[in-house]
Amino acid sequence: MILVTTSRRADPLVRRIGRDLAFATGGRYLTRGKGGLSRPPFSDGKVLILCRDGNGMQMQLLDGMREVACLRFPSVKEEDRPGPLRRDLFTGDAGLLSSLSPHIPVSWEKSLPHTLVLDGIQGRRVSLEVGS
Repeated sequence: MILVTTSRRADPLVRRIGRDLAFATGGRYLTRGKGGLSRPPFSDGKVLILCRDGNGMQMQLLDGMREVACLRFPSVKEEDRPGPLRRDLFTGDAGLLSSLSPHIPVSWEKSLPHTLVLDGIQGRRVSLEVGS
């Protein structure tokens, strides 16, 4: 199971997208509080950490405290979900797919170039533009 958390002083958008990401991947969202990542449950298994990066976000993926991916998303867009709920993450970016798919559920969708999309709670769809 994937554990999703945020930076210690995350703004409401980062926390909301963290909860949506946990929902979409079938993981668990846990507030980090003042504790570090070396304490359980963060020190075991797969952990996604979200933080603000300018106007966008940064996502760090740890597997057993080893960083396996660090991704920057320069823009974040939230909208009402236009169709039925889809679990999983979706991307049309081959680099993103190869970085994430061994560790978390990601599906290929050609119509989403340079984007990571997930369906969250409360009828939300989140689109994260893939940056360098």
